[in-house]
Amino acid sequence: MEKYKCILSLRVANDLVAKDYELVHIEPSHKLPGKLVFVFRNSEQLEKELQNY
Repeated sequence: MEKYKCILSLRVANDLVAKDYELVHIEPSHKLPGKLVFVFRNSEQLEKELQNY
């Protein structure tokens, strides 16, 4: 399993932060100029949570 998970959606990132998932940092997207990437520490719980979206 990868150590980090990148999220492009602000709505999803906000929901994850509200549920106490660890936001590591925010950085500009290299693939989508003008967008931000929200980087979370990956875990099995996070993967299960993301299946709900």
